[in-house]
Amino acid sequence: MLLHNLKQVLVLVLVLVFLSAASSRAGAWKIVHGDVLQVFPEQHKILLESSGEKMIYELDAECQILRLGSPASLESMRPVASSAFQDALCWVNPQGLLSQIWVNYSVREEDGMLVHYDIFGNLK
Repeated sequence: MLLHNLKQVLVLVLVLVFLSAASSRAGAWKIVHGDVLQVFPEQHKILLESSGEKMIYELDAECQILRLGSPASLESMRPVASSAFQDALCWVNPQGLLSQIWVNYSVREEDGMLVHYDIFGNLK
């Protein structure tokens, strides 16, 4: 449990660092968190659902995709099953392109049931 809480704190600290770095640059950067509903590798795009809104985002040519701090591929972000989606924390640059993505899929067995958690460690 301590390791789980430490991971949450680390993710929040990193988000704050990236927010302050992004705000110091010219233009309007934003961070979007949501579920990756679909991946379009040929077009270099993803369909993301965030706060009930679905939006297609294009990735910047140099977009970094990270899973647990290690590089991941765009294709690896596809849904795990028809109703099991990976969540992503996305940095959107002033041009509206994704410049960095942290992708996550966390499932644990608790009391004989599979329980899904988001990138922040919250119950999905």
